[in-house]
Amino acid sequence: MTVPPLLSLRDISVRFGSVTALDRVDLTVDAGEVRAVLGENGAGKSTLMNVVYGLLSPDQGSMQWNGAATSLRGPQEAHALGIGMVHQEFALVDALSVAENLAEAVDERGWLVDYDGVFEQAEARAAELGLALAPAEARVGDLPVGARQRIEILKAMLTEVRLLILDEPTAVLTPAETEQLFAVLRGLRDRGVAILLITHKLREVIELADTVTVLRRGRVVAQRSARDSSERDLAELMVGSLSPDQARAEPAPAGPVPVLRARRLACAAESGAPALDDASAEVGAGEILGIAGVDGNGQQPLFEIVSGLRAPTSGSLEIDGTTCSVFSPGAMLDAGVSIIAPDRRRQGAVLEMRVWENAILDTALLRAHSSAASLDRDGATAFASDLIDRYSIVCDGPDATAASLSGGNLQKLIVARALATAPRLLVAFNPTRGLDIGAARAVHTALRAVAEQGGGVLLLSTDLDEVLGLSHRVAVLSRGRLSAPVAPPYDRRQIGLLMGGGDRPEAA
Repeated sequence: MTVPPLLSLRDISVRFGSVTALDRVDLTVDAGEVRAVLGENGAGKSTLMNVVYGLLSPDQGSMQWNGAATSLRGPQEAHALGIGMVHQEFALVDALSVAENLAEAVDERGWLVDYDGVFEQAEARAAELGLALAPAEARVGDLPVGARQRIEILKAMLTEVRLLILDEPTAVLTPAETEQLFAVLRGLRDRGVAILLITHKLREVIELADTVTVLRRGRVVAQRSARDSSERDLAELMVGSLSPDQARAEPAPAGPVPVLRARRLACAAESGAPALDDASAEVGAGEILGIAGVDGNGQQPLFEIVSGLRAPTSGSLEIDGTTCSVFSPGAMLDAGVSIIAPDRRRQGAVLEMRVWENAILDTALLRAHSSAASLDRDGATAFASDLIDRYSIVCDGPDATAASLSGGNLQKLIVARALATAPRLLVAFNPTRGLDIGAARAVHTALRAVAEQGGGVLLLSTDLDEVLGLSHRVAVLSRGRLSAPVAPPYDRRQIGLLMGGGDRPEAA
């Protein structure tokens, strides 16, 4: 007797207005199978996962679970079947504590909730996974992106699952944490758990997945064995033929004054513990300085200081040799600093506003498209349309709301806006998180262009491949302390150890 697939989707279509997100998609997943789902931003990957998890009802098609027809009317019904999901855009309640958010995963309700018991269970699971867990009482909205993602992973793994959906699960994990997570996922697979994996890290697909489904513009264009595929094969299936990777250009000769000079910066976290401790760094004209590290080790306060969102408690900051005496976003923009914020939905955009309005949310761009009397809406709309075309932003035009964009396409809009002013210093925090390989390469090309035109780039990224591939020098931020920068060739293992709090290297 033939065993039916654990999950079978047939002829699934989903439409949002005039946009067809999924077009007659077929997908099967067997028990004990790891299936990767690849595709460009807007290809329909997250939409497909939301159908499987019960967050969306398809306009067309059918779903079978263990050979029986089913129709999910919400995540609760998915949980009842044994389907868990780790969201790329976190499904956490910012106003609640870590323990309260974790309790949601085990269906704890009412005044008899055993938060301590739930948190102890999560701590044990975190130890098994090798993941750091924030304190039980910490407010989730105050945590960095990486800490919130780890809570999402733990939420999905607190209950017994038969199908686990992972949407970019390693985006902010160290190489060691990724290896630990993969060991756990292999163990789940060996026990018969099916895994649906969305990732843009093609190396991870080949290392972990059994099979691969590739989506393009909402349609399945390929299904194949992961082990019989190369990274380039998969990339070309996703986006078509690829140009060769750009080699890292040599930085321009150092001038007498660096674009950015930070001296002994320090600031405290809300708890009183040091969030940034005696950090010093310089970014020369024409240089990309990469800051590697696990999210939550001081990247957020460093980003906030350099972008003018907070003043340091001690230390100094210079832009092109001028000491910053006023720390505000407007002052930094006036000094020639542009930013790519780490949280696109909470910091990078105003979701209720139109695409064209978000495209000019920058002092210089607002000035360029307004006069003392009025805003030049036609000019701003044309400017936004140009960004949409140049950066291949999939949306319903400049009048669409930012909230209607997928996570990756919203990120492309934010990156396009930051680069539009030819900044003197670009501060980029996880600039390609959630972007497909083609879009990520376009962003990398744009960052290199800033440096090639004589600007400086401060790149804070939890993607070690990105840092090592782009940067002229690399420093590691761990527990609020910044190591001395090193130059290529990089020792990936040593940098990984530094990210975990190991010994510091000598400066290059």
